[in-house]
Formats: sequence, structure tokens, C-alpha cells
Amino acid sequence: MRKIISFLFISTLVNASYASYLDDWSNDDLCGWMESTSIPKYIQEEVDKREILCSRGIEVSVINPENSNVSEHGTIFASPDPSLIIKVETEVQIGYSY
Repeated sequence: MRKIISFLFISTLVNASYASYLDDWSNDDLCGWMESTSIPKYIQEEVDKREILCSRGIEVSVINPENSNVSEHGTIFASPDPSLIIKVETEVQIGYSY
């Protein structure tokens, strides 16, 4: 009887320690990573495993085609805010040193 109880206790501990550290992450936390330029492989695998659909960093049930960045001509990139563009003065500089 002791062996059975010991076996059940040990198997419970093993099952509890098997849980992934990403189990505590919400779907929106994972979707936030999907907006990154470099998505870690384990994040991508977890999103695929959960079958999450992400759009703009949050979980969605469907993707709205109006907000899509893809058209019949390819990917559409948003124009930058003109106030954020740095204006460079073009002056001739003499005496470059390398």
C-alpha cells in the first residue's frame, strides 16, 4: 500500500513540474510578441499550439480585411508622420578623415 501511495505522490509532483512557463502568459501577452521584428521560436510555437489569431498585438477572433496591409499590388506600408522626419542640412564639409 505504501508503494502505491508513494508512486501516486511522486507522479503528482512530476506532472506539476511539467507545466510550461508560458502557461501563465495571456494570449494578448503572446500577441504582443508577434508584433516584434524578431519573434523567438518558443513564442511562435506557443501561439501555434494555442491556435491564437493576433492582429496589431492583441488576440482577435477574425482579422478585419479593411485593416490589412496587403493589397492586390503587394504589401502596403504606412507613411511616416512628417513631423518625425529629421531634416538634414546639406553643407559641403572639407577635410574628411578616415
